[in-house]
Amino acid sequence: MDTIALLRHDGIRVQPRYYDIAFANRDLEVECGFLEYLSRNLGRGKLDAFLEVGCGPGYHMHRLASLGVRSYGVESSPEMVAYAEEKAIAVASGQQRSISLQAVPVGSNGPSAETQAATILLADLQDFSLPEAVDLAFCPHSAFCYLLRNEDVITHLVTVAKNLGRGGLYVIEGEHPASLFNCGSSCPCEWEVEQNGVLVKVRVGNENTSVDPITQLLDLEIALDVTDGNKVTRIRDNAPVRLFAYHELRALVKLSGVFDWVTTFGDLSITQPFDLSSGARYMVPILRCSV
Repeated sequence: MDTIALLRHDGIRVQPRYYDIAFANRDLEVECGFLEYLSRNLGRGKLDAFLEVGCGPGYHMHRLASLGVRSYGVESSPEMVAYAEEKAIAVASGQQRSISLQAVPVGSNGPSAETQAATILLADLQDFSLPEAVDLAFCPHSAFCYLLRNEDVITHLVTVAKNLGRGGLYVIEGEHPASLFNCGSSCPCEWEVEQNGVLVKVRVGNENTSVDPITQLLDLEIALDVTDGNKVTRIRDNAPVRLFAYHELRALVKLSGVFDWVTTFGDLSITQPFDLSSGARYMVPILRCSV
């Protein structure tokens, strides 16, 4: 393609190091174990090749690549791709000690002794092609919400299916529908992280954040206040994101004609049902490619 349709919130994504620090608080051992379990039990019975859609710094693809899984990432921010590529080299060479190599067994013959670099593609999330079909694709929470139109969702699903093939799984970490039906203003989510002398204070949303009940869009502000030595950086970035109702998303998946909806979880854990309990933070559809 001549041009790349960038993800929204690009004002933050052009600062990939700060983004990485701000959003790296994930239990990758548990989450990648969940993905591996799904691929073995609901997919092709293996996890030899993996794709992270809208990968950003590539938390999950780097983790799985460090365990010998052929891992790919698709990302539409050039700055983030460059950063993820550098990180992939560091992980493969064993320089990134923060990534443990003692996760769940993966691959058809168990974990590989070799650590390999992930491959990251600069591409539109609605139009990309991998060098091979993967067993499982995963879209983390930061990506799927930027598919604002129904046609965007369907085009994206068809593209992912082409890179999976029959029997491959697509796992989406989506916003819980409860957020959609809370149409009034909501409190922002705030936290701070310090890493290697860099302090990042994060705020997602603000007191005026609300969902348009007709378009199902909200104008989401993400704010980073970064103290990096003597340098202070303030980033404020607004972009529209879409919230999906459960049956609406099921209808779009069926309309795409390329996936069957297998089941739904409330988090990246096989023990968390999709319900209204406090542990159900997300809507996590498990889709199986039917073409």
